[in-house]
Parts: sequence; structure tokens; C-alpha cells
Amino acid sequence: MPDFPIIDTHLHVWDPRRLSYSWQKGSALFDRPYLVEDYRRDCRAVEVEAMVFLECYADFDASGGQYIEEIEFVEDEAKRDPRIAAIVPMAPLERGEAVAAMLEEMATRFPKVRGIRRIVEFDADPRALTLSPKFIEGVNTLARFDMHFEINVNHTQMDIVLEFVKRVPEVPMILDHCGKPGIAEGALDQYRRDIAELAQHPNVVCKLSDLPVEANWQTWTDTDLRPYIDATLDAFGADRTIYAGDWPVCLQATSIERWVGVLDRALAGLSDDERRSIYRDNAIRFYRLAL
Repeated sequence: MPDFPIIDTHLHVWDPRRLSYSWQKGSALFDRPYLVEDYRRDCRAVEVEAMVFLECYADFDASGGQYIEEIEFVEDEAKRDPRIAAIVPMAPLERGEAVAAMLEEMATRFPKVRGIRRIVEFDADPRALTLSPKFIEGVNTLARFDMHFEINVNHTQMDIVLEFVKRVPEVPMILDHCGKPGIAEGALDQYRRDIAELAQHPNVVCKLSDLPVEANWQTWTDTDLRPYIDATLDAFGADRTIYAGDWPVCLQATSIERWVGVLDRALAGLSDDERRSIYRDNAIRFYRLAL
């Protein structure tokens, strides 16, 4: 384990008794509350100094969603664990400029809000949504509130991302989970090409997380993941790569301890400063954490 406290930039907590998450229904693993106490238990030997909450795809439709309610829930969790230092909620950016009123409320009422994630991966037509003028207008509106945008896609949608980022040059962005590369499919060459092209945009950084979930859940080893970790570092470098755990989604394929162990071995050849950058310092800078 790292010999210093790390920052987890991708924590989910949820409670189906308080908000509605249709995607969890019927899942033996996910259809239950996951609270800060559960996270503390599962960290085990990994020392976490601070966490960033990421929205959990609570139910929404064209008429509205649980955007503010989810932030209020997380604020309550943070009262029991103040290490939740930043919040990245969901907002309907596809409304374009009209989303500004909601963003203003979030920024005014909830100082921990740092950015917005609007998952496009699961949309009926990810390309039409992501490249629509209204969505791009909404994402560009984030700059007015000093917020960033979190990109959540899978490897089959990276061509969309490479078009999208050209249209949002001023908003800081972070690619969640390395863009969910096709590890199980052996799509390493595609990943190297996509990540190298994306890294040409200086406003984009990469979140190093969730690779075990993109591999074979039961049989993956370091050998399966290491080329993707190396490709990420080759493209973004230690100064634009940020550690994340993605708990409890990661539990499909790994534990927090095992994932950190994989990274420790992969990062062993880096300097102490570079390891600290990936595990801690880059997160403080990108998420503007007051630590």
C-alpha cells in the first residue's frame, strides 16, 4: 500500500430507501444501501485522506430528476464522514443554456460541488446527445460556474469523445475509468490510439480506475491490466493521471485493496513525487480540494 494517505476521486454512496435508482433493481450486489460506513470498512489497509463523490445515475427523465436531492443526501453522508471533500452531481446539460439556473443553485447552496457528470454511455443515442448543439452549449456553460465535466463512456464510444472535446476547449474535463477500454476483448491497440489522441487536448485529464471491471471479472491478473496502465501513463503522464477507486461498482471484479495493489506494482518504477501526483496531488489540484 502507499506509505502516505491517498485521495479517492470516484466514490459512490447511495440509499434506495431515499432516492430511486432503476438500474440497481434486481441486482444482488447493488440493490441495497452503500453508505460511508461500508466504504470505511472496505478500505481496510488503504489509508484514504479524502474522497470525491460521483453521481450514481439516480432516476431522471426529460421532465426532471433527483439532482438536488442527491446532493442533499451526500451532504448528510459527509456529516458522518467529513472526508467527502467534493461532490460531482448530475445535471441535465442537454438543456443547454437553460441549465444555468440549476448550476447556479448548486454552486450557491453546495460549496462542495466541483463539476458535473451527465453519463452519455447509457443514452439511447450517445452520439446524437453528446454532439448536439444544446448539450455542447450546456457543457460550455460549466465554465461560468468554475465547474468541470466528467466524461463517462465505453471504448466503443471513444470516437464520439474525440469529436466532442474539440468543441469544448475551455472547460476542464476528466475521462472516467480510462474510457472503459475493451480489456476483455483485447482492444489494446485501439486504446493506445484513442488515449494518445485524447491527451493532445490540454484541458483533459484521465482517471485511472475500474480496469478490473473491464477485464474478465473472475480471471483477470496484473498482466491483463498492466498494458492499459502503461498506455495511460505514456499518453497523459504522471501529472495528468488521477487515481480513483469506483467503489462499490469495483466490487464486481475487485476490492479496493487489490486494485491499489495492482497500481502499486505498476507504478513502482516512478519517482516518489510522481506516485504522489497520481494518488494525491493531481486530485487536490483538479478538484480544488482544501486539504
